[in-house]
Amino acid sequence: MAQDKKVLVVGGGGRCHAIVDALSRSPQVAKIYCAPGNAGIAAQAECVPIKDTDVKGLLAFAQEQGIDLTVVGPEAALSVGVVDAFRAAGLAIFGHTKAATRIESSKEFAKVLMDKYGIPTAGYRSFDDFQEALDYVNARPFPAVLKYDGLAAGKGVVIAADAAEAEAALRSMLLDEAFGKGRVVVEDFLTGPEFSFMAFVDGEKVYPMPLSQDHKRAFDGDKGPNTGGMGAYTGLPFITEEDRAFAQKEILEATARAMVAEGCPLSGVLYGGLMKTPDGIKVIEFNARFGDPETEVVLPLLDSDIYDIFLAVASGKPAAEPVWRKAVTLGVVLASKGYPGSYDKGAEILGVDQVDAKVYHMGTKRDGDRLLTAGGRVMMVVAEGKDIRAAYRKVYGEISKIQCDNLFHRRDIAHWALDGQILDGKALAASIKDGLRDRVAKLEVKYGRKPSLAVIIVGNNPASQVYVRNKVKSAIYVGMNSRLITMAEDATEEALLKMIDDLNRDPEVDGILVQLPLPKQINEERVIDAIAQEKDVDGFHPRNVSDLWLGRPCTIPCTPKGILRLIDESGIDLNGKTAVVVGRSNIVGKPVAKLLLDRNATVVIAHSRTKDLKAMTLQADVLVVAVGRPNMVTGDMVKPGAVVIDVGINRTDDGKLCGDVDFVSARLRASWITPVPGGVGPMTIAMLMENTVEAFLARMGK
Repeated sequence: MAQDKKVLVVGGGGRCHAIVDALSRSPQVAKIYCAPGNAGIAAQAECVPIKDTDVKGLLAFAQEQGIDLTVVGPEAALSVGVVDAFRAAGLAIFGHTKAATRIESSKEFAKVLMDKYGIPTAGYRSFDDFQEALDYVNARPFPAVLKYDGLAAGKGVVIAADAAEAEAALRSMLLDEAFGKGRVVVEDFLTGPEFSFMAFVDGEKVYPMPLSQDHKRAFDGDKGPNTGGMGAYTGLPFITEEDRAFAQKEILEATARAMVAEGCPLSGVLYGGLMKTPDGIKVIEFNARFGDPETEVVLPLLDSDIYDIFLAVASGKPAAEPVWRKAVTLGVVLASKGYPGSYDKGAEILGVDQVDAKVYHMGTKRDGDRLLTAGGRVMMVVAEGKDIRAAYRKVYGEISKIQCDNLFHRRDIAHWALDGQILDGKALAASIKDGLRDRVAKLEVKYGRKPSLAVIIVGNNPASQVYVRNKVKSAIYVGMNSRLITMAEDATEEALLKMIDDLNRDPEVDGILVQLPLPKQINEERVIDAIAQEKDVDGFHPRNVSDLWLGRPCTIPCTPKGILRLIDESGIDLNGKTAVVVGRSNIVGKPVAKLLLDRNATVVIAHSRTKDLKAMTLQADVLVVAVGRPNMVTGDMVKPGAVVIDVGINRTDDGKLCGDVDFVSARLRASWITPVPGGVGPMTIAMLMENTVEAFLARMGK
């Protein structure tokens, strides 16, 4: 087999770098050109300064250089008719015609096609009038899915949580024409995990690729704005072989047949953005090209010669079934700080040459020997492993070698594959509050009034203000009366004690909470002692503390109570287990140790000054950490299979929240782990609500 083929790859991002990388492994390819390419691609191909939408320039270059095969990467090139021009000139090219590309370039075209041929997708309506669209959205339940009917670089979809977000998105798309003049498709909101299913398609012939999952949101926990993709992985545990077979037959193959029937057959990659809903697998979107960043994690697994596949599809000839390696890949995007909004360019990147994994360049440039950032998404590091944990551990270890002050990345790529370990305090707390809401409504009918919580905040501590706001909001949600009392930073201890005494005497108040910490002129112990035991819903009163240790009925402190409820609801057996509590505070450490003892666990209390803390934590079947130090407990301090409860909530120098446990490294060792935020914090508030209801019932004699 002669190694004499010349290939032109059209595009310049990480997707095209992955295509170039795959072609470089072909024994038939002698020379690769990339237009326009980037700094990373330049190591494997000759980059030529032709824009990917310059149809005449690309065609002239291919003819002059005697290119044997052209491969189109980005959707923009397909949508301007690059493939049509090359085919008219008799040149081999892998990619869809302009007509076939409508399956991506027009959301409305795709929805009409799916409706016509019975391909499962969400219900929808299309609009070009702003007011009509807004009226339709506001008349339906939220969230609402709003899609610009055209190409928008992966950013033309908004999931509006409420009317204000919907109006802003519709105004941007239809009135401001943020992505150009076009229509908007409003879809029903579907729930379930999303995944990507790509295939090489030639007419009705479909050659599937491994499944992958993209992560669109900018920040951990699927928070923040949508992006072009912040990472991806293969080896999806939540998709069964039956699911995969259904998606291939009823979606990809059905769509290929439909496009043939419509007179615009596919001849490139069909990308199905799919969702596993409670009603089965449905289409969220179609793309007419390789996904980005999915391509970067899928193509490294290809053991077949990709040149043969590209050429067969381009020429309309049967291709051999591609062979894929049985391994898992995981890739993480490093993006410029500020992305997907405004960001700076030109920051120097160091350490890339030390990375023992694939590094696909997305937005970089060279300045002499210096590698600089030149885009929003800058590069993607991809590692392979025997399973998702191995790939996860490998990729984040390699990323740590890259140095650049202006880059950020998500630390939870593949969380859907690891979410079986998550102790979801947010979800459980929501369920508890829903139950309390029904309970409070019945209590009001029975007793003629609602439970009532009085919350006192002294001073202007920003964190305290957030906590108090959340507590009051929860009290209102469950239907209780909530009384917020604010006192100045310079309030005297006497004034605060007088306020507490008034609330102790008030028959309409069932629970009293004083937000800690207090200003330095006020003695916290005296304040806690002053709250009537029966109204102490925080569980801090000395008699409540004493009764807890003596095993008597009492109000249990909210955070320890929430921890045990979270463990119980997850079905974790504490009997005979070794529990290590790192932290000795009266609010969390000591009471949670007592509660664990009551569940027949063997309990050790450690703290920040414990000698050889790591040796201690490695003994823990259950590890509770409550010391207030960011990421103090790392993965190597966690016993494999341990249950890890992270009580801490800290703010790092860059303003992000983190716990006392390094979540990324610890979750690879833990069987269960609480996230921060979303773990213990919501449970603390839910238990405060529950304690208030119980205080109300106690005062009613029940």
